[in-house]
Amino acid sequence: MQNLAVFTGDIVRSGALEARELSNVFTALEATARSIADWHDSMAPFARFRGDGWQMALPPRYALRAALSLRAAVRATGKGRDTRIGIGIGAGQITSGNLGDADGPAFVNSGRALDGMQRQSLFAAPDTSMVLRAALPLADRIAQGWTPKQAQMTLHLLAPLPPTHEALATQMGITRQLIQKQADAASVAALIESCEIYEAS
Repeated sequence: MQNLAVFTGDIVRSGALEARELSNVFTALEATARSIADWHDSMAPFARFRGDGWQMALPPRYALRAALSLRAAVRATGKGRDTRIGIGIGAGQITSGNLGDADGPAFVNSGRALDGMQRQSLFAAPDTSMVLRAALPLADRIAQGWTPKQAQMTLHLLAPLPPTHEALATQMGITRQLIQKQADAASVAALIESCEIYEAS
């Protein structure tokens, strides 16, 4: 077995979404998982299950950055949209990249974290490091306040090698000053600092 961070999640208030809207949410999650897999040649297999449920595995180093990126991807798809994420870190085994056949303590703990999540929370990682458990409640509160536009911008800036504000402004068709204003409102700098501290630990 290898050391993994496993995410088990579901979509908040998925019953209020039309089939096309829910499909768009999962398209965003899958695209973000592919981007995460490109972070320094990481691995991030992703699978959808039980209609509005999903699971992903990745190197533990990127657990906080990836969790925030997935939240940003979902929130960028529309106002009020979000996902809950239970995180388990530990031993895990993935057969042929298929999460349906995966097993190990990381997968068990991830599912339990989601099942036992507090009602007001959208992140839970009870069996992980103190550093991650300290960062998640504050990160969760910040993420719950993102507008779709802030989430879209945050998703780009959370990457380990993010675009410059100038390049992102051109890509999004807005000014560099607006990028900076939205980044400040979304607390991007504080979140990146937290990610870097966790990754260094």
